[in-house]
Order: sequence, then structure tokens, then C-alpha cells
Amino acid sequence: SSGINAEYGGFDWPPSFDAAKHAAYIEKHSKKQKKALKIWAALDGKYIKSDTLKKLIRKGIPRQYRCEVWMSISSAKYLMENNVGRYNILVTKCADEETYSNIRDTSGEKDLEMIRRDLPRTFPENPPFQQPVMLNNLQDVLLAFALYKPEIGYCQGLNFIVGTLLLATQKDDGELRPEECFWLLVSLIDDILPDYYSDRMTSLNKDCLVLDTLLKKRLPKIHTQLSAFDLPLQMFVTKWFVCLFVDSLPMQTVLRVWDVIFNEGVKVIFRVSVYQFVVHKYELKQISDASGLALFFREMFWDNAAWDSYTYMKNVFKKTGKMARTSLEEKRSHQHNIMYLQR
Repeated sequence: SSGINAEYGGFDWPPSFDAAKHAAYIEKHSKKQKKALKIWAALDGKYIKSDTLKKLIRKGIPRQYRCEVWMSISSAKYLMENNVGRYNILVTKCADEETYSNIRDTSGEKDLEMIRRDLPRTFPENPPFQQPVMLNNLQDVLLAFALYKPEIGYCQGLNFIVGTLLLATQKDDGELRPEECFWLLVSLIDDILPDYYSDRMTSLNKDCLVLDTLLKKRLPKIHTQLSAFDLPLQMFVTKWFVCLFVDSLPMQTVLRVWDVIFNEGVKVIFRVSVYQFVVHKYELKQISDASGLALFFREMFWDNAAWDSYTYMKNVFKKTGKMARTSLEEKRSHQHNIMYLQR
């Protein structure tokens, strides 16, 4: 490791990090950031969905506005205002371990046991996640959600979603906002990622197949090459959908992706997924066997292309072609019918 990257939530810089290049990058974007802050301040907390807001969000929400904007453009703010005290009640119930005696996952393991096992595995090298206050809040939000949505309970991957929410919504003085994180999680899972975390994960399987058809159309040569390895694409991209690119992109880029997911929904996941293949098509062409492919997906996180979140996000929309919601829904519906017939 080449040192802790305090600027982006305490995550490591990549091994190939170029400090001089990064300083130039920060300098280049500092004027844009100052201008953006003035524009967001002028909105005066009124985040009404429009083309103007859509363009602004695609350029990135400034860190200090991220929590309130995510809350406003999703259903989280509405849910929190209409369920005053609900989160605290759930957390109080969670303090009683007996609450969990009947809530188990499909393997029969208790949610409480799974969550406690996954806490130290959540961003273990990140300094904030070495602090008891962060881990306690992470546990509270995950347990409260398992109690709030017993049909889902706890699934691996949710720890990274909640961990990222806690980092993204943290106040300047370091204070955490677990209640906001809880309702943002509810909003994400109810409105944007339906069925990704259920026992059957029907939507997840379906969307992996939709990505496969998109790649076949956009990058036919790459698709043919990958198909020759006889490894299902699902094996590599499932975590993109379940963890929303946490662990697959640098954190500053993940947050830019999430900005747009909260505003535009699931189609953004397809755009970013397709772009991951577009931006790496030359490296993919060099891969000659299945083990090389597995290694490529494992090391993708350290790719330098994604560290410039401004250019990366601009290209996500510029280089992935049209992706109309109606067209995606048709593809999803088609995959659903195929899966239904195969039962």
C-alpha cells in the first residue's frame, strides 16, 4: 500500500498512485468544485426533480450536500418524516437478543450472528471502521433493517452498502447519521433494487442476464471472447449489483455513481457495468484463459481509469449508448419470462 487516502474516507491509494499527477488533478478541478458549491447553495435545500437537477447530479453532489440531496431525491426523507422515532424503537428492540431468536437466514443461521461476523470484515483497513462508534452504528442499522424487513433479514453485501452510507452521510465534525442511513437503505432496497436481496434473488439473476444481452449488442467481440471461457458472467458481476460497485471502484467514484443511482435508478447500474467493459476492452482482449479473467476482475478496483471520477462519470453516459428505461424494462421482462419457463 502507498499510504492512506484521507481525502476519500480513509481508503488506500492504489499501488501505482502518482502523487504529482493527483495534485494536478485536484488543482484542475478545484475551480469547478467552488463553482458547483455556489450553484448547490443557491438551490437553498429545494431539490425538485428536473433536467437541470439531473445534469447537476451527474456532475457530482458536493460532499456537504450529499446526505440531504440523497434523502430528498429518494423516498428516504418522506419515510423518516412519516415514521418519527421508528428507527430508535427498532434499535431498542435490537438490544434484546431474544428478538432475533426466530429470525434466521435460509441456512438457519441467525441474522445477529451473521452481522456480528461481518462487522470486522467491513472495510477493515479503513481507520473509521476500526472505531467502536462506527461498528456499533453499522450493527444498529443492519439489525434494525433485519427487524424492519424480516423477509430479507440480513444478506452479505448489505454491510458494505450501510458502511458506505455511514461514510457518505457523515457530518463535517465526524458525527454519524444512522437514522438517515437506515431510511436511505430502505429506499434503496424498496424502490431501486427490488428483489436483489430476497432468498430467490430473482431480479438480481434477471439483471445479470440483461447485462449479458447489453454486452452482446454493444461489445460483440468481447462478449464472444468471454463466452468462450465458459464461465457465467454472473460469477463476476453479481457483486457489482449487490454492493453497487463498492470494492470494484474507488470510493470517490462509487459515491458519484450512487449520486446518480438515487436520482435515476437501476439503469445507472447497467450503464456503469457496460462502461467497465468498454474502458477495459483492450486488457480484456489480452486475456487467454479463465484464470486470467478471474484475476482481471479481482484487480479491476486498482485500475487508474476510475480514479478520475469526473472523466469516468462523463464517459459512463457518453460511451455506453442510449439506454432508455422502457428498453431496459422490456429486456428485464423478457428475461423474467425465460426464467419462469425454465422453472
